[in-house]
Amino acid sequence: MEKDNFMEVTVIEEKKPEPSERRKALVSDLIARIKTAKAFHEKPFKQMFKDMDAALKGFDDAEWNDTNYVANILQRHVQQRTASLYAKNPQAVATRRDRMDYAIWDGEETSLAMAYQASQTAAQANLPVPFEAQAIIQDYMAGQNHRKMLDNVAKTLEQLFDYFMNEQTPSFKSQMKGLVRRVITCGVGYVKVGFQRDMDRMPEVSAQIADVQAQIDYIQRIAKGAAKGEIEQDDPQIEELMLSLQALTDEPMMIVREGLLFDFPEASSIIIDPMCRQLRGFVGANWIAHEMYLTPNDVEEIYGVDLKNDYNSYDVKGRLMSDAQYERKAYGEVDINKHQKEGLVLVYEYYDQKSGLQYCVADGYDDFLREPMAPDVKVEGFFPIFPLVFNEVEHKDVLFPPSDIKLLMPMQNEYNRARQGLREHRRANRPKYAAPAGMLEDADKEKLATHPANAVIELQALASGQKVNDVIQPVQQIGIDPNLYEVRTIFDDVQLVVGSQEANFGGVSKATATETSIAESSRMSSLGANIDDLDSFMSEIARAAGQIMLYEMSGEEVKKIVGQGATWPEMTREEIMEEVFLEIEAGSTGKPNRAAELQNIERIMPFLLQIPGIDPSWLAKELLKRLDDKLDITQAIVEKIPSIVAMNQSQGEGTGSPALAGAPSGGASNAPMLNAQSAGSLPPMGNNQ
Repeated sequence: MEKDNFMEVTVIEEKKPEPSERRKALVSDLIARIKTAKAFHEKPFKQMFKDMDAALKGFDDAEWNDTNYVANILQRHVQQRTASLYAKNPQAVATRRDRMDYAIWDGEETSLAMAYQASQTAAQANLPVPFEAQAIIQDYMAGQNHRKMLDNVAKTLEQLFDYFMNEQTPSFKSQMKGLVRRVITCGVGYVKVGFQRDMDRMPEVSAQIADVQAQIDYIQRIAKGAAKGEIEQDDPQIEELMLSLQALTDEPMMIVREGLLFDFPEASSIIIDPMCRQLRGFVGANWIAHEMYLTPNDVEEIYGVDLKNDYNSYDVKGRLMSDAQYERKAYGEVDINKHQKEGLVLVYEYYDQKSGLQYCVADGYDDFLREPMAPDVKVEGFFPIFPLVFNEVEHKDVLFPPSDIKLLMPMQNEYNRARQGLREHRRANRPKYAAPAGMLEDADKEKLATHPANAVIELQALASGQKVNDVIQPVQQIGIDPNLYEVRTIFDDVQLVVGSQEANFGGVSKATATETSIAESSRMSSLGANIDDLDSFMSEIARAAGQIMLYEMSGEEVKKIVGQGATWPEMTREEIMEEVFLEIEAGSTGKPNRAAELQNIERIMPFLLQIPGIDPSWLAKELLKRLDDKLDITQAIVEKIPSIVAMNQSQGEGTGSPALAGAPSGGASNAPMLNAQSAGSLPPMGNNQ
């Protein structure tokens, strides 16, 4: 892209027609429908904010305060569970669907071999190949070529998905860990899959590709304002415009690109149709709305609509600024950022499944921000938003499941009360003394209470020869009974509720090693259920991402990313979607158990080496995968070259060199041979994580 292209900003001003009354009524009806649903879900939304506060503070505001003793086991649980569930980005695997691809060949190796033999016999005798044999061979070759093409498309999809995961800003891993943390804290989290087209910008805050599209939109907005006379030449924004243009022209290469986007909206920003009966899959929901707060400038840059003052203003906390009660109570917070006095715009993206349309409206604005159309991206389930939940419950009146924080709150409160009671008892047991009323003067009390070490204290109330014990008597203390303030039973309840035992929180459990091992096994079973939910959720996202890439991306763009060897559909994309789909390899997001994986492959490797036809390069790749090494084995393999062991064994034999005649074989043959079985017992084969 030439540098000078950025110096000339062309402003095309299109006058938008006044919306009809019927159009205004539709916009008003959509906004009213969304606000009614938001009020319907008000109770679970408030619980989400309550759970977030509790995870931050370690107590419930209604029952505790920060002046009391607080040990935040909630935050500890959230961090440990997040680290256990999502340790790395998942491994996406494009799978070719199992199909019966052969119309004539029966799939038996014998019949195929007979067909090839008949073909060779006929060729040797200069006779035509029998029709049946030729049909079987052609059918076999066509099926194999079709499968190879689909395998190449699958490999291309895998690399594309991995590329776009790495292109997210912030990183996909950090945002996914935040999503898992959000589900543990709030009970539900969402991922919205989108696609950024060339010279297009998405409204989602967290969905970004590292390019200059936002900067270009910013320049166009300021230039448009200057062209209309809304921005004077001495305005600070003109200086910002010139500086931005200069920054763009100074760059040697400007990147504007298209690709997948993953947005991670807040748990309360997705408003669901009250008819929904189940979060997973949005069963029963006819529509879903995504709530976003944008500045008026962002709305103009993204949608090309100048709202002027025709919208309801909200502050950064989502409160309506025109509300009289808000003005009285929170006026001081409105002017925190003097550049945001106009307030934020409440924007809704509304996905209507029945009409098949996506609407975009703003609260207080009587027209659409853009024309209603089919959703930006096409997925099988219509909604490009996918929910993740861990503690699903079956209840007719409850849509949102309880979070781990809500389940742990009684134990957190009881733990705080137990420790606070112990603190108060210790304070009450500090040394104290009793004296008859009026016996000691105030100065004497001050001397006894604040005296330094080894002090000589003169008391006015003590007569000559009188004993101190006659005037002052120590008060007998009440001993601390540890059974009154023990917390082990609290952790027993924690283990029953969320599966975490005391040792997982860093405490020293008094349980035996056997009890701790059994409890850890139970925790891993509970954790495994959450990992399975996460794998299913990631597979849904990966499958939708594969469909979006097949719909939106061109072969030229794919080859720029993957390479010239990329294979992109020559069939219709609907046909490819029926043949190939992306899924997530089970357990690939969690912490790998390297010791177990290495031990398993060490046990099975001797058997694989004895099986005829096993590809050595495949074995090398699998071994490197277990070792998590980044070595590319494809660069080291050359066809028809024997292994290093074979070359070492043949050294000095048949070389024609008299100096090497009779020399002992070198390399591996001189190494001691290991027995197939080593001492000691090994755990059962399979993943023992």
